[in-house]
Amino acid sequence: MFSTTSGPPATRRRQRTGSDDSVAAQQLSKRLKRSGLTSETFKPLQNTPANGEVHRREPTPSVARDIDSHDPATHEHASLAIRKRGGKNVDREKREYNHDSNIELTKNNTYSVSRLATTPAHFQSHLGSAKWRGQLVPSIGYAIATTQTEALVWCYKQGANASDSSKPLIIRIPHASPDTKQPLPLAALVPSSPEPGLLVVMPVSGKVTYWETISIAATMDLDRQKQQAIHGTIVGQATGERATNITDAEPQGFLITIDSGKIAHLSIADFQGKASISAQILRNTISHNGGVFGSLRTVFGGGGSLKEIAAVKASNTVHRGQRDCIIGTSRGLLQLWELSWSLTHSLKYEVDIKAKLMDSIHNLGVIPHDCENQYFGVLDLVFLPSSAMGQVRINSGHQSTMKLLVLTVTSNVSDSRYALHVVGIADGTIHVPIVHPVSCYTTPISPESSFKPTLLVPNKGQTAYVVFEEAVVLVSLEEVLNSPDSQLRTETTKAPDPFQDVIDFRKGKGYRVVGCAIDIPEKSYKGSACTVMIQGYGLIKVSVAPFGEDLTFSDRATTTAQTKLEQAVFYGPQQSLLDFSGRPEIQFATEDIEDAAIRICRSITSSSSKHLSTVSPSTEQHLQRRAIALSDLVKQLSKHYQPVRPIVRWRLLWEAEKMAAAKAIWRCYCNAVASKPKGEKVLLHELVECISELDKTENQPDQHETDPVRHWLVHDVWRLQILLPWVTKALILLDEESHEDNIPMSSAYRARLINEAHDIQLMALQTAYSFRQDNASLYGLSEGTMIHDLLIEDGSVMPEIWTSTSLICEAVRRLAEYFQNFATDLDSHNSSDEEGNSAPQQLLEQTAQSNARLVDMSCKIHTERVRLLQADNNLEVRAQGQELEKRSDRYRRDLLKGLVNIGLYHSAIKLGEKYGDMEALAEVLESEIQTSQDDLDNNLVAREETDDVRAKIALCQGFVDLYFVRYGESWANAFFARFVDQGRISQLLVHGPKQRKHLTAFLRGHPEYAAFSWINEVAVESDFAVAADDLGRAQKQADTVWAKKIQLSISKLATLAAVTNEQRDEDSATLVIHHINCRVEVLDAQEQLYEYLKPTMRRALNDTPAKVDAVMEQYFKRFVNAKKALRSAMKINVNKIAEEKVLDVEDLVDTISLMDEDGLDPDSDFAAGRFLTAIKLVRSCMLDTGNVQRWELLGKIIWRRCIIQDNWSKINRTEKKGDAQVEAETVGTALFKTLREGFKSNFWDDYPPVEPSSVLGSGTTFESLRASSRYDKASDNAIEIIAQELSIEDGVLQTCMREGRLEKWWSGIIDAARMSAWNEAARICEDNSRRRETERRFRDQMNREDEALWSGKRTYGVELGMDEEGDVMMGI
Repeated sequence: MFSTTSGPPATRRRQRTGSDDSVAAQQLSKRLKRSGLTSETFKPLQNTPANGEVHRREPTPSVARDIDSHDPATHEHASLAIRKRGGKNVDREKREYNHDSNIELTKNNTYSVSRLATTPAHFQSHLGSAKWRGQLVPSIGYAIATTQTEALVWCYKQGANASDSSKPLIIRIPHASPDTKQPLPLAALVPSSPEPGLLVVMPVSGKVTYWETISIAATMDLDRQKQQAIHGTIVGQATGERATNITDAEPQGFLITIDSGKIAHLSIADFQGKASISAQILRNTISHNGGVFGSLRTVFGGGGSLKEIAAVKASNTVHRGQRDCIIGTSRGLLQLWELSWSLTHSLKYEVDIKAKLMDSIHNLGVIPHDCENQYFGVLDLVFLPSSAMGQVRINSGHQSTMKLLVLTVTSNVSDSRYALHVVGIADGTIHVPIVHPVSCYTTPISPESSFKPTLLVPNKGQTAYVVFEEAVVLVSLEEVLNSPDSQLRTETTKAPDPFQDVIDFRKGKGYRVVGCAIDIPEKSYKGSACTVMIQGYGLIKVSVAPFGEDLTFSDRATTTAQTKLEQAVFYGPQQSLLDFSGRPEIQFATEDIEDAAIRICRSITSSSSKHLSTVSPSTEQHLQRRAIALSDLVKQLSKHYQPVRPIVRWRLLWEAEKMAAAKAIWRCYCNAVASKPKGEKVLLHELVECISELDKTENQPDQHETDPVRHWLVHDVWRLQILLPWVTKALILLDEESHEDNIPMSSAYRARLINEAHDIQLMALQTAYSFRQDNASLYGLSEGTMIHDLLIEDGSVMPEIWTSTSLICEAVRRLAEYFQNFATDLDSHNSSDEEGNSAPQQLLEQTAQSNARLVDMSCKIHTERVRLLQADNNLEVRAQGQELEKRSDRYRRDLLKGLVNIGLYHSAIKLGEKYGDMEALAEVLESEIQTSQDDLDNNLVAREETDDVRAKIALCQGFVDLYFVRYGESWANAFFARFVDQGRISQLLVHGPKQRKHLTAFLRGHPEYAAFSWINEVAVESDFAVAADDLGRAQKQADTVWAKKIQLSISKLATLAAVTNEQRDEDSATLVIHHINCRVEVLDAQEQLYEYLKPTMRRALNDTPAKVDAVMEQYFKRFVNAKKALRSAMKINVNKIAEEKVLDVEDLVDTISLMDEDGLDPDSDFAAGRFLTAIKLVRSCMLDTGNVQRWELLGKIIWRRCIIQDNWSKINRTEKKGDAQVEAETVGTALFKTLREGFKSNFWDDYPPVEPSSVLGSGTTFESLRASSRYDKASDNAIEIIAQELSIEDGVLQTCMREGRLEKWWSGIIDAARMSAWNEAARICEDNSRRRETERRFRDQMNREDEALWSGKRTYGVELGMDEEGDVMMGI
C-alpha cells in the first residue's frame, strides 16, 4: 500500500458499476472524448521525491469547472478549458514549461522571478480575503486555495497562456463554519486517474471528507456531493484540539498535525483499494524508562506545554508496505517513525539535536554563547535529496544513513538569526558538519503570522529556498555539496559563505505567502525552481539558474550592488510585488554602489545592458525607455543608497541629460527627413558618418545594420559630447566637398543645412540644460547656485562638464559666426549667391532667430566652462579660466555685434542685459546711435526712412538713460569708458545733469582717469580737496618731468584752495604740501641734472641712443664700465633723462652719485654740490616715507661713492709737497666740496657727515639688500650681482682707508671744509658791505647832482662806469 507499485490494480476499481462514482467517471469519459483529449494529454510526470514528500506518478486530468458566481446553485458543471489538439500527440514537458507568456518580475545571472500567466482572473478576486491557505501539487500541476467555506482548484501548469489555462473549480466545503474566528479547513489534492481527488479535514471537529475526483466535489447538487463523498473522523482528537497541518505520506496516506502535539496517521483506502477513511494517533508501543528514547507522551502528548511540532516529513519508501516518517519539534527533538499500510507504526529512535545545533551556531561566532534572553528553535527540516547523498562525509567514520537540512532560528528582542544545518544521523550518532548562517535576512517572525517558514530543497540539491510569509530567501548549497573547496573544508565547522539573496515583498499591500512547493523541472534543465502562492497577488515562480562551470568561488558566493540596482531599475517600476529597496542586512561599500551606478548608467546609454533590446520599431520609445531607466536608477540611489558623492550624482545627471538631448536630436532628424527636398542630404546622417571609427560604434553590414543614425542613437548616446562638435565640422566638410567636386551648394541648400545644424545644437544643449534645471533636486544637487540655468556646486571641483567642453564651446561659437558671415554675404549680394540662387527668406529669418538663441547658448556654455576652470585647485587651471573669461567676453561682444549686423540688435540688447555685459551693451547702443547719426548727417538715409532712423536713435538713447537707472555704476563705467577709449574724453563733461552723478562716481572710481577727473571736480563739483587728490594720483601716472611738475603745482594750489573753502584742515594740508614739496625737489634735481647733461646730448642731435652713448662715454666710465648691472641701470636712467621721463628717487640718486668726477666741470655748481643734492634727496624721502632702513642704506652708499671719487692714497703721500699743493689737492676732492657745500647751508648742523668706517660694508651682502624694500621684486640672482658690484666699491673704500689714512685725514678735512665755508661766507659779507657802501655813495652823489641841477648849478665830478660784474665804478 505504501509503494506506488504495491496497490491493487486499477481494474478492480473500474469494475465497480452502478455507483455514483462509476457514473461520474462515465460522464467524464464522454466529456473527454468531446474535448479532443488523448492519452498524451495526461502523460504522467516523473515520480521524484523532494523535501520529504512523495510526488505521485498518477496521470493528471485537465478537468475543472467554469464558475461565474459564488452561489453554488448557479454553478454549472464544466470541464477545464483545454485547447483542442485532435489526435496529434502533445509533448507534455514542453507544454508544461513554456513560460514565454509569464510576466517576468526580476532576473539576474543567478535567479529569476516571474508571475504565472495561468493564475485565473477569477481566482485573484479572492486574494484579498482575510484568511485563506493554499497548496501546490507540482507532480500534477494543480493548485488549491481554501477559504472559510470554499476551495478553489485549478491547473496552474496547463498551458503557456492564460487563455489556455484551466478555469477554476469552486468547491463548497461541507461542515464549514462561516465564523472567521475559526481556523481554515485543511485541504489536500490526491493524485489519481483520470483527475485528482480532494481531501478536506475540519480542524476543530476532526471530520474528514474525501472525494475521489474534484469533479464530484464540485457538483452543484449538495446532496449528491455529500453522497459521493467518503466521510470519517480523526479518532483520538480531543475536544479543544485543532488540526494544523496535513502532510502527504504516501499514495493513500496522510499525516495530520494536531496543535496539542499529536500526529494522526490518516488513510483514504482500505486493503482492497476501495476509498475509505481511517485514522489513528501515533503512539509509542515501546516502553522506555527514560533516556534519549523516552516515551512519546513526553514529546507529542496532549499537554498544552508541548505544542511545538516544527516539521513532519515522510521519506522515500524503504520496504514494500512501509515508509519512514521524521517528526521534529521546535526544541530540536527528532523522532523517526516507521509507518505501515495497515496503520501500524513504531518509533525507530529518538534523538535530541538541539545541543549540536546550538554549538554549531556558536562556533561560527555569529551569536555569543552567553547571550541572554536568547531563544533557539527549529523551524523546519527536509531530507537532503538523493543527488546530494554521499557528498558530505560525517566525522564518525560512518556513511550517513539519514541526512537532513534543518532550518533554525536564534532570536532576541531586536532581531532573529536564521541558519541552515546539514545534520547527519548514523546509528543514533549526530553530526553537524556544515552550517550556513543566513546573513541576508534577520526579520523576526511575527506572532500574528499564519504561515510558518518553510524550507524547500530541489532534487538536485543546488539551492535551498527558505520561504517566509513576506519574503523568499535563496541560499546556494552547490559549493558545499559539489565544489572542490568543500572537500578541503569538510573537517571544519564553518563552510564558506554561499550565495544568498532575499526576494522581498512590498510592505503595506497585504502580500503574504500561503503556499509553496518545489517544481519538477525538465530532465535537461540543470537549475531549479519553486512556485509560491501569494495572497493579494497570485502565483510566482522563482527559478535559480545553475552556476557556470567557469565561475570562480567568489563569483558564485557574491551578491553585487550592480545586481541589486539593475533589478530595481529594470523591474521595480513595472510590478507591485517585489520590493527592491534593499535590506539592512545586505550592505555594500559606497565605492561599490557608485561604481555599479556608473556602470549601469553607461550600459543604459550605450544599450549594452542585457535588459535592453537594441532593435525597436520606435526609436522614440526606445530612447524614452532608457531615459526612464536612468530616472529610476537615480531615484533608487537617492532613496535607498545615500549618501553618494556629488561627483557621482553629477555623472549620472550628465548621462541622463545626454539621453534627453538624444530624444530632441531624434525629433530634429525626423523633421529634417520629412522636409528635405529630393536629392539633398540630411546633416545628422552626414555628421554621424564623419565621426571617427574610434569615437563611435561601427555598423555591422554583415548583420544588415544600415542606418547609422539609429545605430548611433542606440549605442553612442553617451558620446554626445563628440557628436556636437562635428555639427560645424560637417557643414564645413560638405562645403569643401562641393567645391572639390565643382558643384557649389546653392544658397537654399546651404541655408537648410545651417538651419538643421542650429536645430541639432540648440535642441541638444537646451534640452540638456532644461533637464539639469528641472531634475537638480532629484539628483541631490539643489544646494548649488542656479545662474542663467547653470548649476554650479559651491566650492566643488568637478571634471569637465560635457555641455561645455572646449570643443563644444568652439563649435557652437563657430556655428553662430558661420551663419552671421553667411547672412552678411547674402545681404551684400541681395540674398543670392554667386550663381544667383536665393535662399528662402522665411528660412533665413527662422535661422536668424535660432542664431540669436545659439549666441545665447554660446555665452552660457562659455560661462559654465569659465566657472569650472576657476573653481579648480590647480593654479595653472585657474589662470586658464581667467584667460578664457577674457576671451569669452570678447567672443560675446563679437557675436552680439554679428547679431546687430544681421538686423537683430533687439536680440543683442536682450542678451547683453541677460549676461550683464555692460561693455557689449555700450558698444551696441553707442555704435547704433553714432552710425545712425552719421548716416543722417551725411544724407545716407532715404527720406522715407529718416523718421525710422531717428526713432531708432531715440530708442537707443532711451535704453542708455534707462540703464543709468537700472544698472547704475556698472553701466556708467562701461558707457563712459567707451568714450575714453575712443578719445572723446572731452565729451564726458558736456553730459546733462542726469548723468552728472554717475560721471563723477565713474571718474572717482577709476584712478587711471585722474588726469581728467580733477577737471570735473573743479568745474562741476567744486571739490578742491578731491581735485588735489586726483592730481596727486595723476602725477604718479605722468611720465614726463614737466607734466609731473605741473600737476604737483596745481595739486598744491588745489590743496590751498581746499583749505580756503574749508574742505580740508590745515594740518592735513600741511602734510600734503610737504609731500608735494619733496616731489618737486626731486624733479628740480632731475632738471638740474638734465641741464648739466644737455650740452653733451645736444651734440647727438635728436638721436636718443646716440645721446645715451655720448653721456655714458663722458660721465660713466670709471665706476660702471666693469659693472654689468650698474652700467645697464645707468643706460636706462640716462635714456629716461634724455627723453625727459621721470626717474625714481633711487635711480636719480644712483645716476648722480655714479658719475665720474673727472668728466665734470670742476668749477660748476652741479659738480660741487651733486653729492650733497643726492644726500638731501635721501634725507627728504626718509622723512616723507618713514622707511629709515631703506634710505639709510642708500645714504651710506652715496657717502662711500663720494669718498672714493678721489685717490686718497696719492693725496696721503705728502713728501716733497708744500702746504699749498697738499691744500690744493685736498680742496679739489669731491668729499671736500660736498662737506664745504653742506657747511655753507648749515646742512650738517642737523645731519652730521657719516664717517668712512660707518659706511664700510654697506650693501655688500645679499641679506642686507634683500632686507631693503627697494629690492622686493628683484630676483636672488640680480641681488647677488648687485652685492658683488657694490663690494668692489667697498674694496676701493678700504684701500682709501688703509693706504690713504682717510680716518686720520677725516677731522682735518672737516675743519678745513668748515673754515673754507666760513671764509667764503666772510668774503661774501665783506663784498656785500662794500657793495652797500658803494651804493650809498652813489646815491649821495646822485642826490647832490640833482640838487645842483635844480639850483642851476652843474657840478662836473667823477665819471661813472660799470665793471663786468655790474658794480658801479667811480672815479674813472
